[in-house]
Amino acid sequence: MSHVMPQNGVNAALSVPIEKNRQHPKSSVDTVDSPPADVTPSSSTAPCASPPHQPATNICQSLNLKSEAERLKTYEKWSIVFMDPHALSAAGFYYTNQGDVVQCVFCGVQVGQWEEGDAPFTDHQRWAPSCGFVRGMPVGNIPINSDGHPETQESRSYDVCGPFLEFRPNSGPERAVSRGLYHNLLTPEELQKYGINQSHGPMHPSYNTYDSRVRSYENWPRSLKQKPDKLSEAGFYYTGNGDQTVCFHCGGGLKDWGETDDPWVEHAAWFPKCVYVVLNKGRESIRECHRPKESDVRVQDLKNLLGDLQKTEASSSSSSSSSKEPSLKASTVQANGSHGKVIDDARVCQICYVEERGVLFLPCGHLVACVKCAPSLSTCAVCRQPFTGTVRAFLS
Repeated sequence: MSHVMPQNGVNAALSVPIEKNRQHPKSSVDTVDSPPADVTPSSSTAPCASPPHQPATNICQSLNLKSEAERLKTYEKWSIVFMDPHALSAAGFYYTNQGDVVQCVFCGVQVGQWEEGDAPFTDHQRWAPSCGFVRGMPVGNIPINSDGHPETQESRSYDVCGPFLEFRPNSGPERAVSRGLYHNLLTPEELQKYGINQSHGPMHPSYNTYDSRVRSYENWPRSLKQKPDKLSEAGFYYTGNGDQTVCFHCGGGLKDWGETDDPWVEHAAWFPKCVYVVLNKGRESIRECHRPKESDVRVQDLKNLLGDLQKTEASSSSSSSSSKEPSLKASTVQANGSHGKVIDDARVCQICYVEERGVLFLPCGHLVACVKCAPSLSTCAVCRQPFTGTVRAFLS
């Protein structure tokens, strides 16, 4: 398979991310973490907010900002209509009363320049991945619905799937193991070895669903051979410029699509760590299709060779095809019948109710979503806790 080569001789991965948020990154002042290496906030756009260790207003000094209800009180003068103060407070932020800059009370990171469609918790994870609040560690947060007392994991966990999940009233999570602790014990390489995918939620949650991605191709040039449904299935949405597409989950962008390019193959080749690709195709499949940019092997040549082999095999078996035709048809009918079988309710995805469950959330351990729906989530559908890892699971 050939891939269209830009003028500089590099394949079709964009040298600079083309998504809107990365062109205009939200400013961040973080005492714990630094922004991602590929995003450097401009000093000219950084908000003039107070240092992380100093509350911006006197009212903040009189409040217990570890309480979500108290953080919500700081948004009295908040004027950004598309950003819900309740969501910001729930994500650990209080308002600094300066522009649209909010600050985490637990790690001190400041975030501003919000855009419509942004998810506060996702952006908190992006700019401060080591924040104790984001990682679910016991930092003293008091949720707004807990009557002034820290909410335990048991009180937030409840069964939404009926009798298909076993309920054990005396069971509960191990107190000695905090959510996200395995990140401190295992390196990323070790996590990958055990099949654990580190997850920080989708980069562009507004394109979580297949239908929302398909709708983005309304103005897709008709002259292009790539089909919007195939691109959408592989996780890409259309940016509206040329043939530039972006993955909703990892944020990776691709352009200069060739007529014979396979969206899944290109996605895996250029962004092999994308959780959406890993869950849908598996690491072994990614290793098979991944190739270095410097490779001199032409994929089209390999496809032509495969086609020749198939023709040779077909001609050698043509003499016996007529005798095997009845059994072949019977086999086809049997396969179609099994494929159309309705998935049992105990195994069906609790998000789309179409596909079979196949992704285990960590650290809560719930298995409720399929490989297509899981990458669109940032919290578990059962216990509502943010998950920091996923594992591909197979039901026997």
